[in-house]
Amino acid sequence: MRRPAPLSLSQIRHPGPKSTDRHPFVLCNATPVKIDLPAGVQLQSFLGTWAEESGFASAILNFKSLRLKSFDYVMPDRAADDRHVAWYSETRRSAGAYLDDSVAVLGRRDGNWFAHVHAYWSEQGANHLGHLLPHTIETSDRSQITGWGLKGAMFEAAEDPETEFTLFRVKEHPETSTQEPVNALIATLAPFEDLSAGVEKLAEKLTARRYGVHGLGSLAGTEFLDSSPMTGLISEILLLPEAGCHDDNQLSLPVRCVDLEGNLFRGTVKPNTAPTLVTCELLIKKLD
Repeated sequence: MRRPAPLSLSQIRHPGPKSTDRHPFVLCNATPVKIDLPAGVQLQSFLGTWAEESGFASAILNFKSLRLKSFDYVMPDRAADDRHVAWYSETRRSAGAYLDDSVAVLGRRDGNWFAHVHAYWSEQGANHLGHLLPHTIETSDRSQITGWGLKGAMFEAAEDPETEFTLFRVKEHPETSTQEPVNALIATLAPFEDLSAGVEKLAEKLTARRYGVHGLGSLAGTEFLDSSPMTGLISEILLLPEAGCHDDNQLSLPVRCVDLEGNLFRGTVKPNTAPTLVTCELLIKKLD
């Protein structure tokens, strides 16, 4: 039996104590990467081996244009207990798909490589956005993906006392630190922290005027500058590749979102209207 969906921010109450650091971050070096993928590889395992051999502690990758064999995924849903503010749907099965947009955060969980993947695709005449279960993702064709390999910092899954979810947290990774210049940071946003305001605060830590923003997460609703608002308060999102602060010095955060009813949204987030629901996992990279 799932709890009713919240109708206002005041109805969203996380079970644990509020964390003191609302924008934890770690400075790092982010190197652009291109990865050639054979057909028929289990993607999470392949990428873990690639990261180890390349000397990266973590990575933020763009799975756009990947064609996958049948895979499992879940959608955002109402809480399944009396503690969490949200949960996942029952597991669903895709017959296989070409990913139109997708972001993957590669890190560690219980000492093993783990990928947190949100993707948007079309299948049998319908569009979908979901949280792909990484151990089920297998390539169907030879392909290439791009992204950023990280040195000096990593994402590692840990129990989050505030939300009582196991979430990617950011931490230093001295074993991969190099003499290469710091040009990026990885960060997470705590519940109710605004996406735009959080990114701007983090960019100040990086002392970057021009930067790209990469990542995924969940929002408790949002308004858009260029499309209808997402009024549902349980959602999952992915940032689109053009997100960031570019030559006009104006932060632009185009995203794709799905709410618990399966409604899909694409738009540029209106500042101060996009509170984080559970977490957002971000890479902010200086632009040359």
